[in-house]
Order: sequence, then structure tokens, then C-alpha cells
Amino acid sequence: MLKGSSVIVKGRAGIGKRTLLGKVREELATQRVCLAPSMSTVKQMAADLAEQVHEAIGLQVPERLIPPRFRAMAERTGAVPFRHIKRNLSREPVADQLALVMQSLKKRDDVILFVEALEVPPTQADFLAQIAEHCQLCAAMDSDNRRVRIQRLLWKFQATVEIKPLVSPVVREWVELWLERHPLAFESNRIRKAFIRGVARDSNGVPAAVQGILDFALTEHAVTRSTLREMEHDAAIYYLDMTPILVIVSVGFMALRYISRGMGMKEMMVMAGVGTSMFYLLLYFGRMMQKRR
Repeated sequence: MLKGSSVIVKGRAGIGKRTLLGKVREELATQRVCLAPSMSTVKQMAADLAEQVHEAIGLQVPERLIPPRFRAMAERTGAVPFRHIKRNLSREPVADQLALVMQSLKKRDDVILFVEALEVPPTQADFLAQIAEHCQLCAAMDSDNRRVRIQRLLWKFQATVEIKPLVSPVVREWVELWLERHPLAFESNRIRKAFIRGVARDSNGVPAAVQGILDFALTEHAVTRSTLREMEHDAAIYYLDMTPILVIVSVGFMALRYISRGMGMKEMMVMAGVGTSMFYLLLYFGRMMQKRR
């Protein structure tokens, strides 16, 4: 029985969560019904789920969604190709499409729904929580995802698998094996050893970062000291969440204004006003830089 035994795979970005889910799906494809809809939008998720469920186990389609010219064939064979109902089904509200999906899943206990990332809006999270009542979920989520809006969905997961970064010896062995298949020109043997140490250090054990650095090295005619200084990958960079600090600073300046007004200290009031203005100015430029990225 798969219902009620959902699994969540956690880890930092680039650690290999999606790759792991893909391998698991490949292994179970011959034993279970594996669904993997696109999570780009709620509408796309509903459309993909409807099609995949119909192809795998058969969607319980109301007669009104079957075009009149195909109803006789559907009654005779007990089935209707998805292409014949796709247009009418796409016109249905998303909630109704997902209701048909869940109705079709009720009598099954061998269905697994794979979700590559739980970076989803509240509406999508609510639909996934409902679907989890009728099948097993197997999803990936970044370890730094603290979105309150998906807390209701997280309660549906009974097991957690956390992927840790690779340790330095494993990364070095990976690089050694990679260099055997992709011989690079090094300035010296000392640079070669430094390159292996640098990949292990600069990647922070993140597979995506290791592969990114190795791919970068392939573009170089020869690995030199300057190449070693340029080795980096976004997946290996840790980002500090400054939101709590910004909130504290903002509240501090606001409180300072009221305190200075109550105590009649004009200098402190001016300083608080200037500080507040500078804070909002920095916040504005920070948002502009984020949009440009």
C-alpha cells in the first residue's frame, strides 16, 4: 500500500535531488504507475496529470466531455483516446480536471507522483495535498525552503531523505577518474594536484558545482594558476538570508524616531530619519539588482 507513505528528498541546490528522483522513477517504471507532471503552472500540472493518468490507468471521463462523433466508439470499446477529449478537458476548470484525476486514482494503490521541486504557490500546494490522499508523493525540496505556505503539504510526507554534500576524498577520486577520460593540459604536475584540491575545496561537495568547474576546465587550452583562481560555480555559493537582519534594522530606526521624539532629542531624531532614508534607499537598489539578475 503506497498511500500515506510519501517521501521527501531534501538538500541544497545542485546536490542531485532531481537526478535521484529521475533514477528512482526509472527503476520503478516497470513495477508502479509513475506520474511526473510539469509543475510550471497549476493548469499545466492538471493537464499533464490528466493525460498521464489516462494513458496509464484510464481516466474516468464524463460523457459530456466526449465529442458526439466519438461516443459510439467509446461505448463499444469502453475507452477513448486522449486526443479525442483533450480539447474539451482543457476547457474544464483546473479543480474539475484534478477531481477527475483523483476519482480515477481512488481504486489504485500502486501510483507514485514525482514532484521535482516543491517551490510551488499555495494553490498548487493545496492540490498536491489533496492528491496525496490517493497516491504516494515523492518530491524534492531545497533544504533552505522555509515557505510557510506549503506547510500543509509538508505534513503529508512521512519519510525524509536528506542528501549531504560529498566529502573531499570522494570529490578528488571523481576528478581523478574524470581526468583519465578527459586529459587536460596542465602547466605543471604541481598545478594538476592544485587543480584537484581546488575542485574539492571550491565545489563544497556539491555535484553540480564539481561538474560545472570541470566543464569550465574543458574550455581552457591549458590549466594554469590563473585558471585555478577563476574556478567557481553558483551551486557552491552559500547565500545568507538577510531578511531577519533587515527587519530588525528597520524596526530599530522606527523605534529610535519615537524614542527621540519622546525625549525631545532633535539630533537623535535627525539621525533616525537619515538612517531610515538610507535603509529604504539601499533596499530599493537591492531589489533593482535582483531584478536585473
